[in-house]
Amino acid sequence: MNPIFIFAGTTEGRELCEKLSESGFDCTVSVATEYGESLLPKKENLTVLQGRMNSGQMIQAFSQKNYAFVVDATHPFATEVSKEIKKACDSTKIRYFRLARNTNEVPESQNNIFYFNDISAAAEWLEFQSGKIFVSTGSKELPKLCEKISDKARLIVRVLPSIESIQVCIDCKIPQHQIIAMQGPFSEKANEIQFSERGAKILLTKESGSAGGYFEKIRAATNLGMKIAVIKNPEKAQSMSENAESLVENSSEREIFHSVEKICDIIKKSI
Repeated sequence: MNPIFIFAGTTEGRELCEKLSESGFDCTVSVATEYGESLLPKKENLTVLQGRMNSGQMIQAFSQKNYAFVVDATHPFATEVSKEIKKACDSTKIRYFRLARNTNEVPESQNNIFYFNDISAAAEWLEFQSGKIFVSTGSKELPKLCEKISDKARLIVRVLPSIESIQVCIDCKIPQHQIIAMQGPFSEKANEIQFSERGAKILLTKESGSAGGYFEKIRAATNLGMKIAVIKNPEKAQSMSENAESLVENSSEREIFHSVEKICDIIKKSI
């Protein structure tokens, strides 16, 4: 069987790696951080490459083996990474699969939820709201948020327990007592306890779907009467819908799936 190259770093990406390696596939898995690598299963037929890559470095990595497929299982908000993967697949003519998180489930209409296209727009709105803000959008967007929020004492930041994430918080001058370094997703009750104990009045979150614990956060914040600022999933603007199972763009074949089981089945039937 020809090997598979997987860009992981998400819950569903790790699940895909485990299922394919258990089925006997030779998998090369790319993750951005050491922390991401530590979460992957240890398998003989699973090779891990740690570190961020641009399209040129991806092309070089693809040349090491005769890969049958490249699977992009990155986070829905990692749009720049996905662009680089697609560019590398176009250049090498390797078949591209996108394992996309379905974030089309929408909570019931609530007057406490406010939607924004990006972190900058949300931050401009947050600056003129009152009360502490529970930030659950991760460390990547934190610098853009801190540019707009004048009073950093209002920010309670929950990030991954990695050196990289903590360093971003330090660089943004977030005091240690305002940092929660924990791996999610979290239950509704766990979120409610954290929001309440920190005295948060507003939740800032991404539209990250069930796998990201999105609905548990929404329910917990609503239970406490908090306002909720939601950053919309950027992939929705790229012709992705709940009913889309495949899509062909530009010069290379690009197929989009919302199910680990579906993509595993396609790979097994194709090799």
